[in-house]
Amino acid sequence: MKKKEMGNCPPLGMEEINLCNELYPTDCLEELKGINRHEIVVKICDIIGSCPEKLCIAEKILDSVKYDIAKYILHHEYCPETRNKVRPKFLLWLDEKIEPEKAEELTSFAEKYLK
Repeated sequence: MKKKEMGNCPPLGMEEINLCNELYPTDCLEELKGINRHEIVVKICDIIGSCPEKLCIAEKILDSVKYDIAKYILHHEYCPETRNKVRPKFLLWLDEKIEPEKAEELTSFAEKYLK
């Protein structure tokens, strides 16, 4: 990117970006999601083996740990290195995805006692 073009872009971290409607056309989002998912599954297969039955195992591994990995990266890599903050709503969403039973218990407790 040329220096003149860079001047038109806001510095990273200065404004929020909604990936669903600002960077990519809506009709491309599902295809992009599939491509990104496939790339991660392939990387897992590189570790566990590349035979066809390992592909299914790699997908199960991704599905079972993806939110844990996101939370780990936010807490232990992104925030300390960049000194950026993460919205509590996002962390609660990750917790809900990681342990839906506990999130449901907390929600019912809050509705019962905090209203």
